[in-house]
Amino acid sequence: MTGRMPGGVRGLAFWALVCLLQCLWPAGALAQLPDTIERVKPSVVLVGTYAATDSPRFRYVGAGFVVGDGLRVVTSAHVVTRMNMISPDGQALAVQVRSGDAAWVMRKAKALELNLEQDLALLQIDGPPVAPLKVVSSDRLREGDELAFMGFPIGGVLGFSSVTHRAGVSSITTMALPSPTSQQLSERAVLSLRAGPVQVLQLDASAYPGNSGGPLFDQKSGAVLGVMSMVQVKSTRESALTQPSGISYAIPSRYVLEMLARHSSAP
Repeated sequence: MTGRMPGGVRGLAFWALVCLLQCLWPAGALAQLPDTIERVKPSVVLVGTYAATDSPRFRYVGAGFVVGDGLRVVTSAHVVTRMNMISPDGQALAVQVRSGDAAWVMRKAKALELNLEQDLALLQIDGPPVAPLKVVSSDRLREGDELAFMGFPIGGVLGFSSVTHRAGVSSITTMALPSPTSQQLSERAVLSLRAGPVQVLQLDASAYPGNSGGPLFDQKSGAVLGVMSMVQVKSTRESALTQPSGISYAIPSRYVLEMLARHSSAP
């Protein structure tokens, strides 16, 4: 007796281990980020203004993504409010959606809700429905989770090709930092504190203004867990810094779900 297992027994043990690992490893975990990007990309849109007399006619302001019935778009509130600075004469709010691999199609849009405290906006677009993204609760997110976000950094300067970044959740914190003195409190920080603590996700990735309003999503399933927010959060958390950091932030999807629930019965 040598103590060695017969070949047949070793083979059975090997396949038993393989079967066990397949049972313990969720099928969704086998999906790769490139596959997820392909599914998410058609639902990420351009948000801006349109005027036939302008050059260019469409002025990009921020990103957004389609949800619900395929005719609702979630973006950042500061993306919508910034349009008034770019187009003070009240040009039409517009969204561009993908048509095929490269073409973009203009859609008229109107704002259904503008939530400045949580930096969220909900838009309604016309035309046929677009493939929506699924929004899930962010309540189970933990520091250290690996996610990804998609948008159009630097806007049209690099062309309207979506860019995806991996991002780990560095911290789950509140939007406004406590200030040691009243002189260091900005007006936006005071309003945020009065409205109650708003959670934000601090990410270990660099985002740019063109990423604002884009989705933060699960790398495997593509489910949305947050909305990228740069201007609003930085103006409260980093208002006391003379050299703002390169930290990126996102608004947790729990607030998106609350906003969608408020409009679930709207026409």
